[in-house]
Amino acid sequence: MNNDLDLPKPWQHDAMRWNLSFSTGSAVEKNEFLGSMGHELRNPLSNIVAQVETLLEGVYGPLESAQKTAVTAIQDSTQQLLQLIADVVDLGRLEAGASPLTPSACLISEKCASSVALVAGLAQARSIHIVTEVQPPNLRVLADARRLQQIITELLAAAALSMPTGGQLRLRLTHDDGGLQLQTLGSASQSSFEPVHLLSRLGKVKPIGLALLQQLVQLHGGSFAVHEAAGHEIAMTIRLPLSQSSAAIPVQEPCLAEPTVSNEPSLPASSRQPTILIADDQPALLTVTRNYLESLGFNVITARDGSEAIQQACTLQPDLILMDVRMPVVDGLTAIRQIRAATDPRTHDIAIVSLSGHASAADKEKCLAAGATAYLNKPFGVRELDRIIAEHIRPDRD
Repeated sequence: MNNDLDLPKPWQHDAMRWNLSFSTGSAVEKNEFLGSMGHELRNPLSNIVAQVETLLEGVYGPLESAQKTAVTAIQDSTQQLLQLIADVVDLGRLEAGASPLTPSACLISEKCASSVALVAGLAQARSIHIVTEVQPPNLRVLADARRLQQIITELLAAAALSMPTGGQLRLRLTHDDGGLQLQTLGSASQSSFEPVHLLSRLGKVKPIGLALLQQLVQLHGGSFAVHEAAGHEIAMTIRLPLSQSSAAIPVQEPCLAEPTVSNEPSLPASSRQPTILIADDQPALLTVTRNYLESLGFNVITARDGSEAIQQACTLQPDLILMDVRMPVVDGLTAIRQIRAATDPRTHDIAIVSLSGHASAADKEKCLAAGATAYLNKPFGVRELDRIIAEHIRPDRD
């Protein structure tokens, strides 16, 4: 008889803890688990996004037309996968009750235009023309801006997938005593239309998107109905009990003189080559980011964990630190706090941009509270990197 105990392997402990936390833990614990899951899924995609964009930027040399087409297709598929991951994490957060609403004054026409842009690729692929109508045109409601845009986006996607190619899809948004009404109208793919069968088919074509839409509507205490309108059109109608807002939406004042904007960040007018420290435990991402920054003329140093990042910051005092949040030995948040606690102002005042795949408002607040100068979601593109560099490497730094 074998009396050896079948003990769990060390790596199983974390999995068991997460499983217990997700099934019985609080909303905060579930939110943390989902954020960590999203981070792990986005990490390898960060490298793909960076590699693709540096190829398209010509960092490794010019691409032929066929090569550029292939790389662009990889880029498009990666963006779709990133959106899918975001939807899965969002759906999990909603089901775990870890996604509270944060209302603010929202201009409906603005959210509508952004949603139409997000589904433009799907509409173009199906040769569908989207027409929108907001009544009144300056309609504003009190709503969670991000969740409202998600609802409009998923509604448009579901409507586009439910109708035949080559048609016109109309989106109408109005407000009455019952709140905000969103309705799409599109030609039916068959004369014998049955809402239950349509939702079942949509659930097979876009299960995560449809489930996310239903959860978001439920979170708002709203209703979602599908029926056949006049002329065999499919009508999808969502009602959300949102109040109209009289608050003015802030409008940015126009500049008197528009400066010329370059596509690449300009290097500070200084005899010293600016130095950027990249702290990340993903070797592939370190390499591609370093190659891109060096192609722009920056001096780049790297750290594989928070401990190395602290040492490099104190010794070399770079102009900018790109700090990943989840790293071994010492995590990014602890590293930021220790750098901010340095007595030497040249170390204490270094601009630090936290890099995170959690992609949540709570995670951003944690990073800023730890002392980060700015927050950047993973994966990020070279244009976002250019913006960060232009904002945080100052010409007056000695």
